Amino acid sequence: MMETILVFDQINAGYGKTRVLKDLSFSVKRGEVFGIIGPNGSGKTTMLNVLTGLVQPTSGAVRLDGKDISSLPVHERCCLGIGRTFQIPRPFIRMSVYENVFVSAVYGTRLPIRNGREPVLDVLKATGLDDKKDLLAGKLTLLDRKRLEIARAVVSRPKLLLLDEVTAGLTVAETTDIIAMMRHLKEAGFTILWIEHVLETMRSVSDRLMCLSEGQCAVLGPTEEVLASPVVAELYLGTEREKDGHAAD
Repeated sequence: MMETILVFDQINAGYGKTRVLKDLSFSVKRGEVFGIIGPNGSGKTTMLNVLTGLVQPTSGAVRLDGKDISSLPVHERCCLGIGRTFQIPRPFIRMSVYENVFVSAVYGTRLPIRNGREPVLDVLKATGLDDKKDLLAGKLTLLDRKRLEIARAVVSRPKLLLLDEVTAGLTVAETTDIIAMMRHLKEAGFTILWIEHVLETMRSVSDRLMCLSEGQCAVLGPTEEVLASPVVAELYLGTEREKDGHAAD
């Protein structure tokens, strides 16, 4: 039986008087890919922001490896082992690809500068960016910016990797490329919590799936069971979901 690494316990959170998450609870096992889907406004991004410390819950607790991290700032959570990508990549555009990942390696884990080169080169190779390491990040295509976003998140070897719609805006071929990278990360032992709007992407990689609706868990279970759920079909207006395999975020 896999060990629990993350517990999201009875979380209530929102913005001002707007309550977005409502007594939301779930847990993630070490080594699994835990996918999260849900229609626009269901609370997916707010949930990620609570996990990373950008939004403070009004009640409930977030525990990583048994430690309550609910009140910790973003940088401390990073050092404890939480890595995150953003839907819209946020590289340092005037720095090279190598420098972007190097900064994450050194400051994300407090790694001595003299020890940073080898892990950076390893990650660049694993993400297909080794031949572009000297390019300015601002010159990259969208696909390569997505690769760089992932590289910056994984170079610190986080206990928990949070992915926010890494296939958004990509073509079918490019999405296939990202899926292959996710499978590689899964095989490498990363624990991944992944928000995505392309349901077929979730089917191909995730072990379990949770569907959010109005800040609450609508369905949670093995991926195929959740995708076959009539609740998910209703939330995603079934006929459109079956037609193109996509859903609104």
